Amino acid sequence: MSIDEENNVDIPEKKKKRIFKNASDFTALYLSNFGRYICSVIVLLFIHAGRNILSFFRYIWDKSVSFRKDIFTKLKYLGIIIISPFVKIWNALVRARDDIIEGKKEKGLWNGIKIAASHLGDFIFGKTGLAVTLFNVAAPVVCVLFFFNIIAYANSLNYAVKLTVNGRFLGYIENEQVYYDAEDILKDRINYLGSEEDIQVEPQYSIELIENQNTLTKYQVADKMLEYSDLSVEYAYGFYLNGVFMGAMFDNTEVKATLDGILNQYKTNYPQAEISFADRIECETAGLYLSGSIIDTDWLISQLTSVKKGAGYYIIEEDDTHEGICKKLGLTMAQLELMNPDFAETELHAGNSIKSREAVPFLSVNVTVEENYDTYVDYDTEYYSDNTLYTGVERVTTEGVKGVNNVTAKVTYVNNFETERDIITSRVTSRPVTERIAQGTKPTPESIYSPDDAGYGKYIWPVDGGHISELTHWDGGYAGHVGVDIVAYYGAAIFAGASGTVTHAGWLGDFGQCVVIDHDNGFQTLYAHCSAIYVVPGQEVTQGEFIAAMGATGYVTGTHLHFEVRHGLTNYNPIDYLEKVYY
Repeated sequence: MSIDEENNVDIPEKKKKRIFKNASDFTALYLSNFGRYICSVIVLLFIHAGRNILSFFRYIWDKSVSFRKDIFTKLKYLGIIIISPFVKIWNALVRARDDIIEGKKEKGLWNGIKIAASHLGDFIFGKTGLAVTLFNVAAPVVCVLFFFNIIAYANSLNYAVKLTVNGRFLGYIENEQVYYDAEDILKDRINYLGSEEDIQVEPQYSIELIENQNTLTKYQVADKMLEYSDLSVEYAYGFYLNGVFMGAMFDNTEVKATLDGILNQYKTNYPQAEISFADRIECETAGLYLSGSIIDTDWLISQLTSVKKGAGYYIIEEDDTHEGICKKLGLTMAQLELMNPDFAETELHAGNSIKSREAVPFLSVNVTVEENYDTYVDYDTEYYSDNTLYTGVERVTTEGVKGVNNVTAKVTYVNNFETERDIITSRVTSRPVTERIAQGTKPTPESIYSPDDAGYGKYIWPVDGGHISELTHWDGGYAGHVGVDIVAYYGAAIFAGASGTVTHAGWLGDFGQCVVIDHDNGFQTLYAHCSAIYVVPGQEVTQGEFIAAMGATGYVTGTHLHFEVRHGLTNYNPIDYLEKVYY
């Protein structure tokens, strides 16, 4: 017990301190106070927002005084217009009542009845009476309805062309074009295989109003003209190939089955493809055909399944590759895959054959497949000046990389040759990287050595700086290496080892850009893999003269100068001829 409690001393409220028994009590109090704080903030926000909203509406209300007055005036005027007829009627009834009462008082009941009848007549048939008002309102409405009824009736009437051929009524057609089309159909049917049959027709047309009567189609007109002719005709099915009439048959069931069978063969070989005939085939048009145009169904089927041209084959040769065969045949890998399934994975053996051309069937078939492949987008090239390289020297500082687009396309092949390509989607896989090439602007150096710096038969160090990175095979270099490789920075100056005449300046096989100097004593020096050359064949140069810049052209693994000393066809170790050597 505390001293204050023992002495019964009251502690003021302001001085009381909250004593917490544990941490959970403290946490609960803290959360409670925090919640009250959040609630008070939300209430203040709502109050502030409500004040702003009220201020906004008050502002709108004050600014729309003239607008509200104008709207109220218009509504008031509209109300007057609407109620004015009712006010007139009410006033008329009130006046009639007063007149009837007054007349009855003055001259009796019979006089009141006459006055009432007079007011009733004026009310109904007067200048502003009910009948006149109704007529003024109803007459325009009736006229409009009558007008629309006339239009509807006119639209319901059917007009057609009455067709009469050789004085005989055939029927009604929509227009004259139907007859012209029927005439073409008739010519196809009677001129089958050069037949000299002919029908003389003289059409006559007139416009007539018909009710609920169907017009004839071009095929029905052609049938009727054949039917009314003197020729021998049969009811059959016509067979048309690309619009050309090939003949008629009594039953088209077997022909349709044959056509379906041709398509099914392709569907079996290419289950994921869309298959259809490339030719336009019609064999379900029934009608009247000349008896002489009836053909044997078996003969037609043999024609449809025949081959126009046989298949072709390529005999594989030694060292043939899949890509090489494609180039030889002028075909894509996809085309060869269609003719030779799994061709890309098949091992090639000399003497074996692959199909290079499909047999061309009588009926060509469209094979439409969905292909996914990558296309490459060329990169741009950007040149910029570099004062650390000599004029004429170029160096690729950023390799250009082609961009890649992944393409999905529908490709149609006819007899395995592409006829159509429809791009469905094209998605950028990687964007091209611009190639950056530095172009030297540094002035070319003058000769840095004098002819007297090296003795007879000796050669000066041919590079501005650098050191030997690879010795000849005589000193431990790799087999067949008959020169020394000197490493320095890209574009470093290369000087003539001794005075002489330039015999070669340009590309030389694996040496890349190369300079060869003849020193007029049987010896020659060779400077290979240059990035730029500053001399020409036949030019006289002095010892130490600037002739080229170091590079990495030809067959190399990095920037360096390959330096050789030759005498005729014999190579000598350059170390034995250089005035100074730097390792």
